[in-house]
Amino acid sequence: MKRLYNVSAKTVPFCPQSLRNIQSIFISCVVVLSFDMAEAQTEPSVALGEVQVKAERIEKNVDGWTVYPLPVQKSSAVSGYTLIRNLNFPNIRVNELERTVSAVDNRGAVQIRINGIESGMAEMLALDPLEIVRVEFVDNPGVRYGTDVAYVINLITRPVTNGSVIGADMVQGLTLWNGQGFLYGKWNRRKSEYTVSYNGDYEHTEGIHEEETAHYHLTDGTVRTVSRNDIASDFGMSGHKLRFGYARNDPGHSVFQVSLSGNMSLMPECVHHKLITELERSYKATESNDSRSFSPVIDLYYSRKLPANQSLQFNAVGTYIRTLSANSYDEGKPYVYDVKGKTASLMSEGIYEKKFKPLTLSLGLNYSQKYTENDYTGSTTAHNVMHNSRVYGFADMRGCW
Repeated sequence: MKRLYNVSAKTVPFCPQSLRNIQSIFISCVVVLSFDMAEAQTEPSVALGEVQVKAERIEKNVDGWTVYPLPVQKSSAVSGYTLIRNLNFPNIRVNELERTVSAVDNRGAVQIRINGIESGMAEMLALDPLEIVRVEFVDNPGVRYGTDVAYVINLITRPVTNGSVIGADMVQGLTLWNGQGFLYGKWNRRKSEYTVSYNGDYEHTEGIHEEETAHYHLTDGTVRTVSRNDIASDFGMSGHKLRFGYARNDPGHSVFQVSLSGNMSLMPECVHHKLITELERSYKATESNDSRSFSPVIDLYYSRKLPANQSLQFNAVGTYIRTLSANSYDEGKPYVYDVKGKTASLMSEGIYEKKFKPLTLSLGLNYSQKYTENDYTGSTTAHNVMHNSRVYGFADMRGCW
């Protein structure tokens, strides 16, 4: 007797559920076997029952969850911020207009990472949500993430070997001279990634009035009342940030990333014209502030996987800040002073991690150094110098049974 076997299979798409419940991906396979007899006798086909293979879309970890976003959640997102909002993590608030992620319960800060590297607004806006494979949500972070961090959201992307992305994101106020814009480009070639981005914002306001009434209780028991009301005001500021980055990712082995950025903040003049009234006498006073600052930053990151479920991570950030400001106020008598300041800082960290079953051991060392120098001239003269340094180590053992 001769028998021929024909096998067919098909997949049925799954439907998104609420993120607050554990969800599953259902893959439906229908297998049909048919038999052809040598005597040309045809038997009826026999269809087996539906077979379901289930895989959890949310995995519980020692310190949180790992979430695999649905295709509809990724396709409807325009940035990393939108995807985090779509995933609806508990106690997490996303403000897409201001590009911020905060904790509703005020336990601390929310730290954003991309492929394990701490990231900011530029990296989040340039991120393609379709490239995200999974999102790790840590609601019980260890000391390796910092002392004031309540939640960590780590977005893991699939490696991109070739391609480029260029984009822009702009916001402009309708009733105020207030806006910001973001331009970015990303190029991938094999294991290397090159990025460049520019972020600018500005604000200009006129006619904002402040009213203040102050009561001064003197030692002789009398009370002196002074009122300060704005007659006119003018405020303007702008900020600029240019960033270049390079990353090399060898999947399963190592990651190296370096970025160089420059930040510039300009507030050419902020003027308040005030009407001062005290002891039935009124006169005009002017408060003026002018400041500008420039800050280059270099950021280095390296991680490497070792045999036997071990890994090493190193991160170092160097920052220099140069600040100039001029201030004056002539209430009663003129008071004028200028400030020239500079700050240099270095923050570095090394982490060793070993995964046992069912425990994970983390050992780390954090070192920071900061130097600040300020010169005050004008109505007051001073020279301040501050040195700050900190070294701390940590050990963290986590697991579940």
